[in-house]
Amino acid sequence: MFFPSAGGRPSILMVSFEVGRCGPARLPRALAKAGLRVHALCRRDDALAATRFLDRVFPLGAVTALRRFEQTLASAMTACDPCLVMPCDERAVACLQALVRRAAHDGGCRRLTTRQVRVLIDSLGRPDRFDALLLKSETLALARRLDVATPDGVTVDTVEAAAKAAERLGWPVYLKQSFGWAGLGVVACRDADAVTAAMRRMTERRPSAMRRLARRLLDRDWYPVATPIDVQAAVDGPSMMVAAVAIRGRMLAAFSGSTMRTLSPNGPSSVVEITSHPAMEEAARRLIAATGVSGFVGFDFVLDRATGRPLLLECNPRPIQISHLGDRIGVDLAEALAGALAGRPAFDVHAERTLDVALFPHGRRHASATVTLDVPSDDAALLGALLRMA
Repeated sequence: MFFPSAGGRPSILMVSFEVGRCGPARLPRALAKAGLRVHALCRRDDALAATRFLDRVFPLGAVTALRRFEQTLASAMTACDPCLVMPCDERAVACLQALVRRAAHDGGCRRLTTRQVRVLIDSLGRPDRFDALLLKSETLALARRLDVATPDGVTVDTVEAAAKAAERLGWPVYLKQSFGWAGLGVVACRDADAVTAAMRRMTERRPSAMRRLARRLLDRDWYPVATPIDVQAAVDGPSMMVAAVAIRGRMLAAFSGSTMRTLSPNGPSSVVEITSHPAMEEAARRLIAATGVSGFVGFDFVLDRATGRPLLLECNPRPIQISHLGDRIGVDLAEALAGALAGRPAFDVHAERTLDVALFPHGRRHASATVTLDVPSDDAALLGALLRMA
């Protein structure tokens, strides 16, 4: 059972490091409507800070040293007493995971209380599966053990191994760094020269022993900088996703989406079709159960055109762009989460229809009679903040 929040209604603390995310800023409305108190720890110029549906914003400065962030987080958690902490981007996930690891292995945390650390563990999932939630290589390794289909690929550590793997897989291939988001760290390669060049760029960015020591001494070694690299076969087919919500490894509700337009190659979606895809949602259920994660989580897939099978690409242990849209097709993720936190009985919900949605602001020019524009018309400050991002 999650620790109850003081003051009756369950309280959630959203933690955001990246200011360029639209999806998290759209969630407070749905969460507040479901009866939750919603707080945010974020920068003042984050779109999340603009929404009128937050109970309180705790300002976040530059996040470098882990100890300094721990102090900021502890103060926010003391003030709002959350029963769930929700990271909104990969950097936030990595930093919160590092705090849990420190609490367990490195002499404990100085500012966070035992209860607050327990809330973090309840929120983030099993510590022994943290890498499977955050790093692509580990996600795919876990998926294969769970009989979840993935593209053919292999983890490599040298230029020679990458070239050999690419030749075996056949052209084109993708080189993927395990830690990355929005297409960062993903390179499409059509020949051996491209693989060699991409692999060298990726490995040259790895810090030297001296720099690793300096980062550790400055308490900045929480950020993953030397993660594995995968060579992955290209799969012909549309990009797909699952948006889900869970409590301690129990999936409460989920729906699926298909990318119709993106901002850039390998980048985030701007127009999506939201619907149901039972096979992808079952794969999500297995992975959620194996990791013990709570809160909002997303999974990216590619639908193999040749076989019709969805193949898992990665896990996003945070809200994704479409997480707030489920109520439009009868799968309200925020309502499912609020019910679970309040101890109400769970019930199965399924998508009632399919809907094409232009995501605001980047997809707004593609709205039409058949494509719904998802604009926050009842939240003027957020509307303005999102337009400034366009």
